[in-house]
Amino acid sequence: MGADVLFMTFGSAFITNNLGISLEDLPLVYGATGLTILVFSPLLGYLADRFGTLRVFIGGTLLAILVVGIYCHLETTPLWLVVLFHILLFIGVSARMVSSTALGTAVPKEQDRGSFMAIDAAVQQLAAGLAAVAAGWIVYQSGKGLMLNYPLLGWVVIGLMFITAGLMYRISRTVRKKNTE
Repeated sequence: MGADVLFMTFGSAFITNNLGISLEDLPLVYGATGLTILVFSPLLGYLADRFGTLRVFIGGTLLAILVVGIYCHLETTPLWLVVLFHILLFIGVSARMVSSTALGTAVPKEQDRGSFMAIDAAVQQLAAGLAAVAAGWIVYQSGKGLMLNYPLLGWVVIGLMFITAGLMYRISRTVRKKNTE
C-alpha cells in the first residue's frame, strides 16, 4: 500500500505538468485505467487461486517495477502511451493487492479473521498516510510547474516493492507451513 500511494500522490500533477497531458485528457487516463482494472481484477483473482498468491504477487510486483522504472523518467509523452503505462501499472498494482489480500486472509484462524482484517485495514491506512507525507518530502514543484525528483521517488518505490516481495515470500512460506501441519 505504501509504495503504491507514494508513487500516486502526485500522479495527476506529474501527468499534466511533466508528461504534457492536458487536464481535459486526464479523465481519459484514469477512466481507461479503471475500466481495464474492472476487467482484470477478477482475472487476477482467478490466477491467484490457480497459480498461487505469491506467484501473482511477484508477477504484479515485477510488472509494476518495470513500469515505475520507465514511467518516472518520462518527459513529454503521447496520450496513448501514458494511458498504456497507467493501465500496465495498475494491472501490476491490482495483482499485488488482490493476491496480498487473498494471502492475508489465510494468516489468522477463521474465528479471528474479522479482527485481523480490521487491523490490516488500519495498518494499510496508516501506511498510505505516511506514504503521502513521504512523497511530499521527496517531490516538489519547480517555478515552471514541473514535478521534480520523480525519478528518485520511483527508486524509493521500487525499493519498497522489493522489500514487500521479500516479506510476502516469508508470509507465504509461513502460511504454507501452517497448512501442512
